[in-house]
Amino acid sequence: MSTAAELSELQVFKTVFFHCIFIIVMPVLSFFISKIFIFDGLLSLNTVPSNVYAAGVSIIVLHTALGAFIYRAYFDSQPKVQVKID
Repeated sequence: MSTAAELSELQVFKTVFFHCIFIIVMPVLSFFISKIFIFDGLLSLNTVPSNVYAAGVSIIVLHTALGAFIYRAYFDSQPKVQVKID
């Protein structure tokens, strides 16, 4: 049977793993999606300005993801459960 410490460690691992994947994947996806669909397709920009604007979108997404991770790590601490010992 799992103890409370093991469950807590698993929850922390899941949270950190989710944020790591989010921080790695979302800026890359936002770069290519914004470049292909918005800047190349919708606005018909040249290659260099399209890349620069898509990189800007990617940086904004990255900073948002990092901010969410910092907020979660700093402010969303789990309340400590007090166990009554007789």
